[in-house]
Amino acid sequence: MDANNKLLVVDDDPGVRESIKWILSKSEHTDTLAKGSALLFDDVPDIPDTASDGKASYNLTFAENGEDGVDAVQQAMQDNDPFAAAFVDMNMPGIDGAETSRRIWNIDSAIKIVIVTAYHDYSPDDIIKVTGRDDIFYLRKPFNSDEIRQFARAFTNQWNLEYEKKRLTAQLERAKDELEDMNENLQEKVKKQAESLIQSEKMASLGVLSAGVVHEINNPMAFIKGNLSSIKKYNVRIKALFDKYKNLMACLRRQELPQAMKSLGEIQQFIKKEKINFIMEDIVDLADESLDGVNRVVNITQNMKAYSRKDDATLDYIDLNANLDATLTILRNELKYKVEIIKDYGELPQVKCYPQQMSQVFMNIIANAAQAIKEQGSITLKTRFTKKGRRKNDDFVQIEITDTGIGISQEKILKIFDPFYTSKPVGEGTGLGLSIVWEIIQKHGGTIYADSEEGVGTAFTITLPFQA
Repeated sequence: MDANNKLLVVDDDPGVRESIKWILSKSEHTDTLAKGSALLFDDVPDIPDTASDGKASYNLTFAENGEDGVDAVQQAMQDNDPFAAAFVDMNMPGIDGAETSRRIWNIDSAIKIVIVTAYHDYSPDDIIKVTGRDDIFYLRKPFNSDEIRQFARAFTNQWNLEYEKKRLTAQLERAKDELEDMNENLQEKVKKQAESLIQSEKMASLGVLSAGVVHEINNPMAFIKGNLSSIKKYNVRIKALFDKYKNLMACLRRQELPQAMKSLGEIQQFIKKEKINFIMEDIVDLADESLDGVNRVVNITQNMKAYSRKDDATLDYIDLNANLDATLTILRNELKYKVEIIKDYGELPQVKCYPQQMSQVFMNIIANAAQAIKEQGSITLKTRFTKKGRRKNDDFVQIEITDTGIGISQEKILKIFDPFYTSKPVGEGTGLGLSIVWEIIQKHGGTIYADSEEGVGTAFTITLPFQA
């Protein structure tokens, strides 16, 4: 199957439809943020049918209302030519965006959906309640071209990676059946298929994370933009006040005392009327908020870069508490609507290990814990240092990750570290996540133990030597 680049846009506003068509038909290197934003204010240029290189960037289908969007998805499934993603307006005549998304997912559960809305009276919880799913994303109007392209690229890539993962999974199952009959070269062939699945799962996870990171970066950037706009307005008033002070100084130099007293009175009235005292205090607060937002963006990008970096298989001393925090930063978009994170960190020494591999251990376990929490719950992270003897080999670090999810039966928990075992529905998991965790912990000379009770939650306890 060729790469799927089909996108559905459901919006009753022709200006928005034309805007998205123009954004996704243009090459990324020939557009600017200003052009993208201007499109939402009826400043729409001629829409080309192809990108600058002569090839269409995406295969776009447009619908004016929810019913037409649902029909388009139904027809695409009948034609065996599904959409990869859909941009759905929240506020439309007839059925709204949430109901439209629910009906679309009833037809095609694999399609990625972005709710587009300019209204703030629809909370994520309300939309999740209608759709029955929490893997829906949100885009606020007015949007810019970079946001649209990021979503389009991330979701088409993710859809294609998931499709490839399903194809490889089916291929693996066929290979296993054949190898049971043939009983030849079993280990080598399974190993190759497993390596393909591991790489596919990693890339699919990065696709999901990158879409979430877009949200986490856009939030601080939005209030930084608002703060700078306020500071710009404040600057106009401060400049006007400065001009009045210059006029006062000129009167004093000319010894025009009556005129100087008049200027002083005007200054006092201006300060009171324009709330200059408040402005001077608020500018400091706005600057502090903006700096905090910048630090959040820097923190997110640095942690994402560290996680995605190829492991150079070099042992290094790291702070496992900081490693856990970095993992939480990357997963923040997956956790923030339904999971409370409880930290119970102890004082830990620097532990010698493979940093990227430990990040993958924490990522897999915490992501699984979040998926096990269906509505609201908590994940507790507890770390402790234990000294059992005089030698360094007797020193251990213990990490406990406990969730309040649906739990696992005692029968299934005995199999969770087995390769290719998964309790998720067919097509939603490869069963390699915890198998990879087990392998990494064993490689470090540590142990991992899982305990669970259905309806109560699951706890993973990891014990690592001070030096791997």
